[in-house]
Amino acid sequence: MDKKAKVFAIMNEKGGVGKTTTATNMAYLLGKQNKKVLLIDFDGQANSTILMGNENPNNIGITISTILNNIIDNNYILPPEDYLIKTKGINLIPANANLFYLESKLSTVTFREYMLKKFIDSVREDYDYIIIDCMPQIGVPLINVMVASERLIIPTQSEILSVKGLTELIRHYIGIKAVNQELKISGILMTMDKKNTKTSKEVKKLLDSNFKENVNIFKTVIPYSIKVSEANMYKKIICEYLPKNTVSVFYEKFLKEVLKNEQ
Repeated sequence: MDKKAKVFAIMNEKGGVGKTTTATNMAYLLGKQNKKVLLIDFDGQANSTILMGNENPNNIGITISTILNNIIDNNYILPPEDYLIKTKGINLIPANANLFYLESKLSTVTFREYMLKKFIDSVREDYDYIIIDCMPQIGVPLINVMVASERLIIPTQSEILSVKGLTELIRHYIGIKAVNQELKISGILMTMDKKNTKTSKEVKKLLDSNFKENVNIFKTVIPYSIKVSEANMYKKIICEYLPKNTVSVFYEKFLKEVLKNEQ
């Protein structure tokens, strides 16, 4: 049997919870382990694209949106040399604001939920891991991601309202499982945690009481650090900018936990 990449989607229907930070650091650290990694920016805000060294995403000619439009319009998959950006030890498929128009385009297409899967299946044998940094709103594009993926990692900010929004995402996941039986939730990841605060303790209680029985909650908790924003200001990710920062260290622990769970 041909080797196929494990496909992870970093997903939450709420923005500002650490999706891009998790996706980019996970991809970067896997690349440092000499794994073949493809990072797909699937958010029109293009934060992963920017952090991977591309200051002006809207000037990029070919993005994930271009690739999917070619599949929809011409049933044609562009060759990798047309779109891949090699950066920081991994391959990147960038995004830009054109992705915001994908939903209206998909609404007219037969088998609209399978467009991203069709593309990913064409490149899976070239990689060890494919990581998708998802947009924060549910819709046909995000359903495409769930149909194309094997694992969901759900970052949630250490904040009460962020956790309460997870129920709807779990409900959508259960619905997609009927279509994609390979899809599993790898786990819920607490991010931007201010340890030993009342909020932190309440969030942990809320996660345990609402989800622990049915969904894995990662033991690793990503702490809050202003250095993450500082790294982003320089168009870098924290594990690259300050490898010994506490956030970098905990992302390394998180990755080890993810890979151990997979084994």
